Amino acid sequence: MTGRPQPPGSWLRGTFLARLDTDTRGELLRLGTSRTISAGASFITQGMHGSDVFLLRAPTGPRAAFAKVSGVMANGSETLLAIRVAGDVVGEGAMFHADGTRSATVTACADIAVQSIARDTFLGFLSTYPKAYFALCALISECRDFANRRRLDFAAYSVKARLARVIFELLTVHGVPHGHGKKLGIELSQEELGKLVGAKPDSARDAMRRLRAEGLVQVRYRGVSAPDLDALLAAAEMD
Repeated sequence: MTGRPQPPGSWLRGTFLARLDTDTRGELLRLGTSRTISAGASFITQGMHGSDVFLLRAPTGPRAAFAKVSGVMANGSETLLAIRVAGDVVGEGAMFHADGTRSATVTACADIAVQSIARDTFLGFLSTYPKAYFALCALISECRDFANRRRLDFAAYSVKARLARVIFELLTVHGVPHGHGKKLGIELSQEELGKLVGAKPDSARDAMRRLRAEGLVQVRYRGVSAPDLDALLAAAEMD
């Protein structure tokens, strides 16, 4: 049971469902089967086989629904690759692989409803609704651009600057008004933020302390806010 459907106008800006018109979104939401995934549970596992596509939806309740996409490297270390929220689609990559191998693990960070749609059904939907196909292409391109920026940041910036840059980007996409600035509308620990920029836990904590000491961010348990996004971005570009 997934609770009542999310209201049509409530999808976060930039997500796959927010990019679709009302009729197209309604057709998509009728496909597949839904279930609730508990916080901490993985519903896609790196290296496993499967070609279903998953739509993320918020179950009934006040908590934000979101999931993290992570991968394990050859040396056993885990890397946080991306954050996905209600309205996003995950698992679409395996849809294009001949053997349907999953390239990453997706874990619920809060209770989340997932709508599982078979590969052929989803491809049929994209064929019937070309605007949805182009919306998915745009989303995949933006995800690739995000990953490329993280690689370039790793080569060019200090941990502090990389952390400031990714916090700025997350606040721009997932931020909600907070005083004169924004706070992150999803819960992420300092360690998880560090993994997004390829930093070890000690380095991430030290960088966060420096950003906080400079008044650029405010930190709470599994949360971060910035009173002035322009100042945060300026500091990120200078370091």
